[in-house]
Amino acid sequence: MILVVGLAYVAARLLKKMGWGKVSHAQYLEQIDYLPLGPKRGIALVQIADKTVALGVTEQTISLLMEVDADAITRQAPTASRVVSTTLPPFAEELWRKLRRGEGKS
Repeated sequence: MILVVGLAYVAARLLKKMGWGKVSHAQYLEQIDYLPLGPKRGIALVQIADKTVALGVTEQTISLLMEVDADAITRQAPTASRVVSTTLPPFAEELWRKLRRGEGKS
């Protein structure tokens, strides 16, 4: 009996660390996508009210990279029959151009 209770406790702690059981009460925020770029850093695409923004996320800070045109984002799930394009999607092209020019830095 003690073993079963101990395993249940450990399982509950692990599930809590993994984020299971958390309910988001955010009404105006939605994370659309996240691209990890290394340990504890990446780019997040976030919908905030009526705006879509790209955020640079590191362990120490979160920086606004750019505001994204909502039409540049397409929410298509990848399928096995879809041909992979060698060109970047419009959002990625726009982000790459702005990052190369140094725009969006505060």
